[in-house]
Amino acid sequence: DIMDTNNAFFIRQAEKADLGRAATILTDGFYKDKTNFFTYPIERMNTALSLQSTFQTYQYAGRSGGAKHCMLVACRSSDGKVMGFCEVDDIVPKNEVNAAPRPYMHNLAVEEEFRRMGLANALIRHCEDMVRDEWDQSRLYLRMKENNDAAMRIYYKCGYVLESSHISADKETVLLLGKTRVLLLGKTLILNTVEST
Repeated sequence: DIMDTNNAFFIRQAEKADLGRAATILTDGFYKDKTNFFTYPIERMNTALSLQSTFQTYQYAGRSGGAKHCMLVACRSSDGKVMGFCEVDDIVPKNEVNAAPRPYMHNLAVEEEFRRMGLANALIRHCEDMVRDEWDQSRLYLRMKENNDAAMRIYYKCGYVLESSHISADKETVLLLGKTRVLLLGKTLILNTVEST
């Protein structure tokens, strides 16, 4: 677990019991403005089922040296309430057109009432540390929608740079969000080296 400097929150690996809260945070963060009274519960359920499936698939993979995947949560120190969520993986997806390079950070979202407290930055730093120190990788990538100014500010402030962009042609994305430009950002992580004397 990693604690923030004010001890207001900490970052830890997600547990199965966290996935319902994570699904709500993700659905609110990515779909709240694009759903209504009828479609919101369906989107939240789809998100929860997807998270549960991913969690079960990769829960023990890292221990055996297999696929690397981690779900992280930012929790309030006073009561452990999950306030933010993020995933990072080093799994090249099968049959995905225009797949992002790996390692890849995704599904970063913070509950609206807890934004501007440093949770997103802490989740990003935790992903970077894991990728660099535990996975021995020197790059980390992410994708974001071009019109997400708040995310753009955070990622640029953290040192991410534009690698490429494309128009989203994913059938589900076009139906829900219309065609949007998706940006691929990347960052070089300085590997920790131990010098021998």
